[in-house]
Amino acid sequence: MRKLLAILAIVALASCGKSDSNTPKANGAPGEKVLVYARGGDSEKLDPQDTTSGESVKVTTQIFDTLVDFADDSSKVVPSLATKWTTSPDGKTWTFDLRVGVKFHDGTPLDADAVVFSLNRIRDPKDPNRSGGTFGYTQSYDVIEDVKAEGPRKVVFHLKTPFAPFLTNLAMFPASIVSPTAVKKLGADFGRSPVGSGPFRFEKWVPKEKIVLSANKTYWGGAPQSDKIIFKVVPDNSARLLDLRNGEAHIIDGVSCPDLDDIQKEGALVALEAPGMNFGYLAMNTEKPPFDDKRVRQAIAMAVDKKRIVELMTKKHGMPAVNPLPPTVWGSNEAISDWPHDAAKAKALLAAAGHPDGIDVDLWAMTTPRPYFPEPKKVVAILIEDLAAAGIRVKAIEQEMTAHIDATQKGQHQMCIMGWITDNGDPDNFLHELLDSEKAVAGSANNVAFFRNAAFDDLVRKAQQVSDIDERTKLYREAQVIVHEEVPMVPLLYMPEMCAMRKGVTGYKLHPMGLVRLKNARVE
Repeated sequence: MRKLLAILAIVALASCGKSDSNTPKANGAPGEKVLVYARGGDSEKLDPQDTTSGESVKVTTQIFDTLVDFADDSSKVVPSLATKWTTSPDGKTWTFDLRVGVKFHDGTPLDADAVVFSLNRIRDPKDPNRSGGTFGYTQSYDVIEDVKAEGPRKVVFHLKTPFAPFLTNLAMFPASIVSPTAVKKLGADFGRSPVGSGPFRFEKWVPKEKIVLSANKTYWGGAPQSDKIIFKVVPDNSARLLDLRNGEAHIIDGVSCPDLDDIQKEGALVALEAPGMNFGYLAMNTEKPPFDDKRVRQAIAMAVDKKRIVELMTKKHGMPAVNPLPPTVWGSNEAISDWPHDAAKAKALLAAAGHPDGIDVDLWAMTTPRPYFPEPKKVVAILIEDLAAAGIRVKAIEQEMTAHIDATQKGQHQMCIMGWITDNGDPDNFLHELLDSEKAVAGSANNVAFFRNAAFDDLVRKAQQVSDIDERTKLYREAQVIVHEEVPMVPLLYMPEMCAMRKGVTGYKLHPMGLVRLKNARVE
């Protein structure tokens, strides 16, 4: 995702007056069970194959299904639209048997042809059904040589080479199965009126205000517990918390850490916290001076006081980051020692790089709260102070998340703060997605450091073709050593998954991957 791309779940329910009502004001008919999910930013598009926005993914995962899915409490792959699958001994042929009787929300059958249509759409840049989209996750699926339907219920994939993350990538949101009928009919407008087979149907989108979904009562996995889901946009953290306290929202995301501590003391509210698979980081555009010089990047790493960021922003809920792979994900290289915080040494490195008087740089940042940065403005303020102490004068350029992603993927920045929430729980999803040169394509870059290192690329690509987890771990640890030395990014912090909700909301729990799953959520 970008998943930037990513993905903290929070459900919310607004009330009809008193906070103990389960019908939000002007949001549902009397007696309807309505959940209002209050969040900090709006979605970009609701086409799951044509977005990298975490705010978009929160919504699309309610509307669409994938062939396989992740378990409710881990990154383990479990059946979804496919009830079973097999792979050939060489790992290059995968066969999936589809569930019987599934239909899209528009009434058309979800069959093997629809799966082929959807996977060709995401993997093939020349597919006519892209309707001019950017499709940032294409390279995650270009290992597919072809995908074919063998009758209405069987799908066969042939891969160019064995690919270890293949199955987990099929559980990711870009591999959602879309209605071919709707895509062909709507073209570029499919992202505004999506049609899937998931537990909720798209109903209405009022930009920058709300998205409304209604229950798919005939969902193959059982009818949802709520009649409607409303994704409400409330950009300000304090306003969102006030909505929660007033009953205008019953679960919120983007909770600041000090607020989370206060919520734990309030009898009517519940604070949830669990280990996460995410990290926030400072990326330097290695294609732009002065960050084409490794010494300048190393100086930035030594100028930043990560412990202060963790203390001032997270109140010790988070932890300083060392690697671009969180310790909750296998393969993290915990033997690497972080760059020391030392402003004097940072100044000396800058001087050695030809900048005795320091440097002037811009720092691009999102204003939208994210799971890895609950208060991005506070992160920016701390970074400006830290870097100034080392002679690095920073101009901040701040904008909401969608615009921030667009600008940084195009490479308009010198530096930027960004973050990642895992799409699939695999190290490949961090290291390959964020740092491989394949992902440094201006306009759709997940590698917003525009880092290109042949030795690094070789390691992570070898790891994709190895099935043995010990061998993959070794390769990923070597790759992290290169990242630490070259410093295309400064990992800042790892954050837990967090949300707040009113008592009485049941059926919702945090997922370590930040997945939003609202099918079983309701207000008692």
